[in-house]
Amino acid sequence: MVNIGNPDTAFQTAMLPTDGVGLARMEFIVAEHIKAHPMALVHPEKIDDPAVRDEIARLTHGDERPADFFVRQLAEGVGTIAAVFYPKPVIVRMSDFKTNEYASLLGGRWFEPKEDNPMIGFRGASRYTHPAYAEGFALECAAMKRVREAFGLTNVKLMIPFCRRVQEAERVLQAMAGHGLERGVNGLEIYVMCEIPNNVIQIDAFARLFDGFSIGSNDLTQLVLGVDRDSEIVAFDFDERDEGVKTMIRQTIEGARRNHRHAGICGQAPSDYPEMAEYLVELGIDSMSVTPDTLLKITRDVLAVEKRLGRPPRDDDNAGRDSH
Repeated sequence: MVNIGNPDTAFQTAMLPTDGVGLARMEFIVAEHIKAHPMALVHPEKIDDPAVRDEIARLTHGDERPADFFVRQLAEGVGTIAAVFYPKPVIVRMSDFKTNEYASLLGGRWFEPKEDNPMIGFRGASRYTHPAYAEGFALECAAMKRVREAFGLTNVKLMIPFCRRVQEAERVLQAMAGHGLERGVNGLEIYVMCEIPNNVIQIDAFARLFDGFSIGSNDLTQLVLGVDRDSEIVAFDFDERDEGVKTMIRQTIEGARRNHRHAGICGQAPSDYPEMAEYLVELGIDSMSVTPDTLLKITRDVLAVEKRLGRPPRDDDNAGRDSH
């Protein structure tokens, strides 16, 4: 599978021999097409800079409400990706900006706290039901509901990033159901990123709530090794091939299989290191989602490993459907 964020590259990327999109990032659409902070569109009256309010009004002049602009643009961007790859699965990750990234959006500084380490701060699932962002998450859900129901693109699965605790997962799923995105209804599958050690330790509990796991090897490595991947001075210690990280990945795949849940990976590890791709195939991972530029090479590597392991060749017509 492939990672993608830019709808403009979807048509070209879909020409590659893929089983679908393992990670569709909505951050690119928000940053490049919407450009404004969702809470700034919900509450423009809280912005005390006339120039910023004027810019928001200019951006959203064709919509009845500024918030409608966000829903429309996000739905069209994600819908483009989903339509191009249809009927193959497209796993859309709900927003995963950090506070400093949100603050850089138009109107964002009025709605974001300042954090010393945003990488492990107010991000992912913790935002979705928090009063500071719940209305913004409601817009994300409205857009995804439009993609699946109004556009009919039911190949879209949704994924929750950086979900620290089981209780947090329960709150997020309840909120999504309240916004019309209930797991199992109209075939909706909801995955969770497995990128925090607690996701691995409590994988049986998380498996009761979600349909699948996607290993985020970048954040998982960061938290297993205690290395801030934004800090250049300790970057030399960041290595997804560390035995501790590999053990956590193995336990994730084994836990998912034990609970009859999908196990994939969308981190950089298999793209950067051929030996990690080989390790994942040997473990029996269900899918790897990689960057488009590495897809063909990794596909060849995977086929070579499967041949060495004596696994039968896949039927390309059924690969995506059977795996997901």
